[in-house]
Amino acid sequence: MLNKLKKSWHELREADPGSRFQERYRHRQRQGGSGLRKPLFIGGGIAIMAAGVFFLPAPGPGFLILFIGAGLLAQESLLAARALDWTEVKLRALAGWGMRVWRSSPLPVKILLVLVGAALAAGAAYLGYRLVFAR
Repeated sequence: MLNKLKKSWHELREADPGSRFQERYRHRQRQGGSGLRKPLFIGGGIAIMAAGVFFLPAPGPGFLILFIGAGLLAQESLLAARALDWTEVKLRALAGWGMRVWRSSPLPVKILLVLVGAALAAGAAYLGYRLVFAR
């Protein structure tokens, strides 16, 4: 099972951005399988995405959990696969823009950006704490 998971991850990683999730969806549909596979993947994907949404305000891997659930869902839903491909392309463009801005910024601006990011993370952590533990 571990080898199958590694192979699946390698295929997903090697595919072209913007079409990798749709290719994975088509591959899974050609494989066939039991009648329980589709409801299990969809239900599992939705449950994992719900856990990811729950962990978003808390510091930790909320986005990672959310994307893992979306990836499971995308294996059985063409709409979800298309949405993930579109999102990946947009996030890659945003990350590229952010890296260009970071590289061209002077040191004081970088320090300010890090401080603002730390303040936002602290605020999100506090909000998560209040939502979970407040009475």
